[in-house]
Amino acid sequence: MSDRILTETVKAEMLGMGMDLVGFAPVSRWEKAPFLLSPGAILPESKTVVVGAIHITDTWTEMGGEPGPQDRSPGGWMDQNSLMDRVAYRVARLLQAAGHPAIAVVSSNIWRYRQYEGIPSLFAPDLSHIHAATAAGLAEIGWSGLAITPEFGARCRFISIVTAAGLVPTPMYSGPKLCDLCMECVKHCPAAALRKELKAPHEVTIGGKTFRYAHKNIWRCAWAEH
Repeated sequence: MSDRILTETVKAEMLGMGMDLVGFAPVSRWEKAPFLLSPGAILPESKTVVVGAIHITDTWTEMGGEPGPQDRSPGGWMDQNSLMDRVAYRVARLLQAAGHPAIAVVSSNIWRYRQYEGIPSLFAPDLSHIHAATAAGLAEIGWSGLAITPEFGARCRFISIVTAAGLVPTPMYSGPKLCDLCMECVKHCPAAALRKELKAPHEVTIGGKTFRYAHKNIWRCAWAEH
């Protein structure tokens, strides 16, 4: 049985700490995922993944990379990581205090740069926040591979908490398509990571819905970032 009071308590806590969106995904929505990339690999008794999103402000996004992509500024990626990790830690403690094991997944995962134990992709994190946001009904995956929300487009970052608590699920997003395949992401990628040396598109099934997106050249992406 889903715990509605605990669900609302968690949501209020996250919104109060600065999250702009909060959703709840039952782990059954990962039934088609490779086990090592699913919530069950992190917490075997998991029932729910709690997902929070912060809107990266339009001004900060448009000024990103000036003068360099790693420069810090108020609201920059280091501040975002710090905020999201604090929120996840606080929520994990709240759930633990309520008697439910919980593990917060770090905001910026340490990727597996090579294929590992049958995982079918490179740079695979322990748990994809993009897939989690989609499973929690906050977004859908665009051609770029980013999670697109109806409120803020792709200008969001996400944090996830895996828990054994049975929380009230958020419905999967079912509104108008958020990615119209305009291919502007392909055109404007400075590293050509979405148009050179590509494999066949990714295809993932989340909560019974199938999403196809570019199997980007992740090495180009990483090289450009650094």
